[in-house]
Amino acid sequence: MSILELQNIHKSFRHGFFGRRTDVLRGLDLSIDEGEVYGLLGHNVAGKSTTMKVALGLLRPARGRVRLFGHGDTGPKTRARVGYLSEEIGLYPYLNAVEMLRLVGELFRTPRRRISARIEELLDAVGLSETRHLKIRHYSKGMRQRLGVATAIFNNPELLVLDEPYSGLDPVGRRELRRLLLGLKQQGTTTLLSSHIVPDVEAVCDRVGILSGGRLARVLDLREVYADRANDLEAVLSGVPPGALDARDYGGQEVHHDETVRIIRCAGDRRFQSLVSDVYAAGGRVVGVRQVRMNLEDIFMDAVAAAGDAAVHTDRVKPERLVPAQKG
Repeated sequence: MSILELQNIHKSFRHGFFGRRTDVLRGLDLSIDEGEVYGLLGHNVAGKSTTMKVALGLLRPARGRVRLFGHGDTGPKTRARVGYLSEEIGLYPYLNAVEMLRLVGELFRTPRRRISARIEELLDAVGLSETRHLKIRHYSKGMRQRLGVATAIFNNPELLVLDEPYSGLDPVGRRELRRLLLGLKQQGTTTLLSSHIVPDVEAVCDRVGILSGGRLARVLDLREVYADRANDLEAVLSGVPPGALDARDYGGQEVHHDETVRIIRCAGDRRFQSLVSDVYAAGGRVVGVRQVRMNLEDIFMDAVAAAGDAAVHTDRVKPERLVPAQKG
């Protein structure tokens, strides 16, 4: 069952003194199934935030249809089943975390006896138990982000929409958020998120949509991609005489070759074992081995280039680079 469907969505905005229209979404089609985590990637002004706001009924599209939970209605009753964290978090600076979450609970008309217990659960889940009584205006950006996530999931949403949820989080915070999202997935929560941190997207998402040119340039099912590439291995070889090995004999290819080192990629453990045996038989040695994984950043850049999106080639608008996460 599709929780969210966007069909042929068009959206533009006026800007400048003469009110020129800029097309942001140009026939966008997007579908998210129940229980999956869907990642939305795109450069600056690609329309990620606009897509989320259109999906929630916060912006009205010029053309196209939105279906949420199988219905065309995105009114208050429907949005009550959704949790949303915008890129710019709206928190009251002179409240503390407990007061902020209590306010959210009252807005959702949660029974008072349930609010206190839910606050304790959420503060523990996002790691803010020790700073519960500190005014939000004294929070760091990462702490505000964590509290924003807590407000977004207060109502146990069926659909969770997160716009750049990893922004401002340190490595520990990102790890905790990944753990939280995976826990929500196990409970059946459907999630739509945008992020530029590749390992975080790969760690939690089932599918990734690359937004470019106002539409989805490519949709990747990460489970299928990883399954196809799970057995690909690269061997770094030294001391192998020229012409002694042909990568094609091992169902692979030679990805690097110089006077001292050769790197051969092959598919499957058995072929790799044959390669290793032949290397040592030829008087060489294996100095390194690594499993080949999809590089999501390269796929993103290729998809954007293939879409011919002018925004990534101008000086006025620069692409946001998909950056690898910090270690830790």
